[in-house]
Amino acid sequence: MLALGTCVHAEVFLQKEGCDVSTLDWNNPSAACLAPVPAEKTHPRDQDSFIPSVFSRIAFSPSTHGFHDLDLGTYTGAGKILVYGTSKYLLQMDNGNFFHTGHHSSELFTPLYHFERAGFEFEFATVDGGPIAIEEWTFPMATAADGFPAFEDKLRETQATHRAAMDSPKSVLQLDRDLSDYLAIFIPGGHGPLIEMHNDKAFGHLLRVAHEKALPIMSLCHGPNVLRSAALGGDFPFRGYKVKIFPDATDDYTPSLGYLPGYLKPGYRPAAELVALGMELEGIELDDSVHQDRELITAMSNLGAQNFAEFAIKSLLAKYQPVV
Repeated sequence: MLALGTCVHAEVFLQKEGCDVSTLDWNNPSAACLAPVPAEKTHPRDQDSFIPSVFSRIAFSPSTHGFHDLDLGTYTGAGKILVYGTSKYLLQMDNGNFFHTGHHSSELFTPLYHFERAGFEFEFATVDGGPIAIEEWTFPMATAADGFPAFEDKLRETQATHRAAMDSPKSVLQLDRDLSDYLAIFIPGGHGPLIEMHNDKAFGHLLRVAHEKALPIMSLCHGPNVLRSAALGGDFPFRGYKVKIFPDATDDYTPSLGYLPGYLKPGYRPAAELVALGMELEGIELDDSVHQDRELITAMSNLGAQNFAEFAIKSLLAKYQPVV
């Protein structure tokens, strides 16, 4: 079901986690290599939680396809991209285990890296104004493959550049309700968006405003789950839209690889929830593809973060800085 990544730089996953990478049998991995790994606690009072198994982190590397610098033009106007993230990082599974999540580094920082190089600026927001949560364990997955270099350094440099802003974002209630200062909304993925972002009624109002203004809404992987919030307190504006989102079937499969430490709870299958609201899925097999339906630009997974960034920049430049 899954197209696994390469095994390049497998040594970064270390044998201290119980899996001897040097003897890893890809056809019959040991239980230690498939076991979700206990996570370090972000705060002392956190519940015990897990990050993905060594096997699954290597298998899903590199974390996006074909990372390289883009030269698509430079935006010189006013306005910012609103980056809406989560401050929550513990997602409870149906078996009671917690997944230590947040936003995938490739899904957040690959687009930000390219957006910034193209001249765009950002404003960050979370539901409560808390620091944006990052899946720190995803950085070493930014490995070289297929002639493209490793890009962990680019992701970490981008994180460092925006760390202060991401650690002190605005709360959604502090944002201008008419979105007049923004060029677009960007919602990164990772499993963090499944925790609470779809229940943010105030952000749902902003999504309806963005729809009315034809303001680009850009999201990938599990990020489009946030579109559900637009059904809170008003008519759902994306009925009939086609969307790319991480396949529910893949989430159902990854516990067998130790990626998730259990199955998602009922009601946490984002593709099914969006379909129930009247959206249509643009593909159900995991890939690196991107799709645009009116103001909505979506990509299916972290594998498409590079393609997503390129597509989004071209779309934004065409809208706001067309060539005359």
